[in-house]
Amino acid sequence: MKTKIGPKDRIVPLPIVLVVCGTLKRPNIITVGKVGVVASDPPVIGISIRKTRYSLELIRANGEFSLNTPSSGQCTQTDYCGIVSGRDCDKITAIGMTPLQGSCISAPILEECPYNLECRVLREIDLGDWVLFLAEVLETLVDEDKLLDPVTGRVDVEKIDPIVYLGSTDEYRRLGEVVGRGFQEGRRLVRE
Repeated sequence: MKTKIGPKDRIVPLPIVLVVCGTLKRPNIITVGKVGVVASDPPVIGISIRKTRYSLELIRANGEFSLNTPSSGQCTQTDYCGIVSGRDCDKITAIGMTPLQGSCISAPILEECPYNLECRVLREIDLGDWVLFLAEVLETLVDEDKLLDPVTGRVDVEKIDPIVYLGSTDEYRRLGEVVGRGFQEGRRLVRE
């Protein structure tokens, strides 16, 4: 039996990323859980940011940002960047991370995050208290030791060790065990 719990803004679990905006001279960072891939060719991601956030102003001003995947060991820094405003402090210095100049955007990436996307805003959509940015991924950077295959760009997710967020319990968690392979498991149900 299903129980109705009303409309929620949660998918279980939510990926968590650190979005860096601004410039190398004056960067800002925000934790974002409202994020997802929305297209593959060209690669486009969507992030939603509350209108009251300082990062919104910086993304609008520059039209670019980096999306950085933190590892589970960076949980404290990730949470901090979601509860403190960049209007009031330099969050990147406070969490001890290193901004590096993006390879093709003015916004920096975070050296300590093992997986980084450099993004340029394509479109902005007003969603009440939130703004959805649709952005093309211009470049993907990954720590060399996190690659399974440097030729294809396949990454070792276990080495990246990303965290996810469970909004219903306010918990950060690691990913679990592999339970199947995409585009293969369903073939068992295909009738020939």
